[in-house]
Amino acid sequence: MKKLALLVPLVLALALSACNSGSESSGGSTGGGGASEGSFERSPGGAGSKASDNPVSSSAVPQVGPQVVKTASLRLGLASGSFEDKVGEAHAVADSFGGFVVESFASQGSGKRIAEGSLVLRIPAENYESALSRLRELGRVESLEESGQDVSKEFVDLNARIRQLRAVEAQLLELLQRADDVPAALAVQNQLSQVQLDLEQARGRLQYLDDRVAFATISMSMHELSVVAPKGGGFKIVDAWATAGSAFLTVVGWIFIGIAVAAPVLILLGLGILVGREVKRRLAHA
Repeated sequence: MKKLALLVPLVLALALSACNSGSESSGGSTGGGGASEGSFERSPGGAGSKASDNPVSSSAVPQVGPQVVKTASLRLGLASGSFEDKVGEAHAVADSFGGFVVESFASQGSGKRIAEGSLVLRIPAENYESALSRLRELGRVESLEESGQDVSKEFVDLNARIRQLRAVEAQLLELLQRADDVPAALAVQNQLSQVQLDLEQARGRLQYLDDRVAFATISMSMHELSVVAPKGGGFKIVDAWATAGSAFLTVVGWIFIGIAVAAPVLILLGLGILVGREVKRRLAHA
């Protein structure tokens, strides 16, 4: 009993250290650069499951290549009336490279039909360049932005934290089995719950990063191009008639305005001429 009472504070102190400074404790392991234990976490029944059977026995970190999250943003201009066909082709490209569509959006253009939209594709990282090249061929590339985020250090940190939490969990479980009074059992159980929660969070984050690395993300937007006038600057016959009609209406409008302004003056002038002639005629007869 005395021996157990001495071990409990030591293990609890170790558990607190694992929960509060997991990333600091893994600082020395980042020298491996691209090291990752992600494959051990995500491969039940393989090498990973063997390594996890005895989490205290080994602290070696397997050496792997860099872990890079690849993303791209692509904007395409399409020929008029081809939007729906190109969306189908984009789906086919994703399927042909082992990927899938995670998001799709489409909206009506000025012609009251579907003419623009966007897609988000997830493509296996090894097929990223080939798939992006195929997608660029679907239309006229208006913009393309690519980026890669190296998360190798976070992989190493998470794996070091997971190894430490596993070791603490194993020791707490052993202490919990040996506890022979309620206060000691409750103290160990409370700390064990916190360690297991931190362990699941670290595993979840590692699984999320592993998915982001394994599948590149391509966000693409497409829209139909509007019809433009020929480069020679010539007008279509419809445009010519429309221009002529507009000019004719403008001229007619100004003529009516001129007549409306000059009408009173012309009327007074006409009346003056008639009065003058009448006066002149009477004077001649007198």
